[in-house]
Amino acid sequence: MRLKQIASALALLTISGCSLFPQEAREVEIITKPVQINITQPTLPRPVELKEPRWYVVSDKKIANEDRTYLDKFIEDIKKKHGGDIVFVAMSVADYELMAYNTQELKRYINQLGEVIVYYRNVTINEEPAGAIGIDVVE
Repeated sequence: MRLKQIASALALLTISGCSLFPQEAREVEIITKPVQINITQPTLPRPVELKEPRWYVVSDKKIANEDRTYLDKFIEDIKKKHGGDIVFVAMSVADYELMAYNTQELKRYINQLGEVIVYYRNVTINEEPAGAIGIDVVE
């Protein structure tokens, strides 16, 4: 019987634990401070180097003081330059305008992407500002 009383007392103390000793509630302190995150920056791609093609504008008008047209002169010059072979790649003026528009759109898009990249690099790199990204035309 005595063993049951001791076991019950131990069980009661174990279950109640620290609740027999009242403690004041502690206030939780929340501290917010910035954490520096090191973001690895990818290497920037090399700048776009566009090569400038050579364009010929040829008409069928007669050359002044000559008995041939600009087209005849152009065909002779091309034959000399390419060993007698002649091949034309042609487009209409409207198609040329479309190609010029598309080229300007590509240039605008690439420049705007470059600005976005520079912005995010400046936001994530604290040491020095990132340089601008542009398009170079190589002649």
